[in-house]
Parts: sequence; C-alpha cells; structure tokens
Amino acid sequence: MEALLKELGIKLPQAPCLWCDNMGAKYLTSNPVFHARTKHIEIDHHFMRERVTNKMLDVRFISTHGQVADGFTKTLSAKDLEKFRHNLNLSTLRLREAVR
Repeated sequence: MEALLKELGIKLPQAPCLWCDNMGAKYLTSNPVFHARTKHIEIDHHFMRERVTNKMLDVRFISTHGQVADGFTKTLSAKDLEKFRHNLNLSTLRLREAVR
C-alpha cells in the first residue's frame, strides 16, 4: 500500500500502525535478542522487523477484547457479535437486506 501511495505522490504523515494482540510477535519485531532465539523464522518476519527498525512501521499491542478483526476470524458469543456489529455500524435490518 505504501508503494502505491508513494507512486501516486502521496506522502504518509507518519509510519503506519499495526495493532497486534500477541505480545510475543510484537517483541519479535522490535527486539533482536528474541530473534537470536528463533531458528526457523519466516521471511515476512524479517521484512517486518526491518521496517520497525527503520521506523517505517509501528507495531502496537491491543488486547484480544479490543481486536475488531476477530469478528471476521473467530466464533463470537451473542454479546460479542452484537458489539462487533455495533462497531461496524451494522443493524439486523441491514444484514437481512444484504442477504436477500
């Protein structure tokens, strides 16, 4: 996405922020000491770590309860589903119309 924006002549005012609900993953992106302990690591981790080191990406922690993306990837209780729908500004009526 950054490359596309740059190609269009749009500068980002600050580094993009990636919210992560896994403290271990957050530490791996910012602390090279943890990297030494991991033998088999995917290439995308090296990419992410390099971007964090160069201040091109900001990785921040968010609790699992605040992770809105979970609504797309996990089974939710009725209460959590209602909260998820509210966060997306969806009503039951709109959902029924979209299914038709």
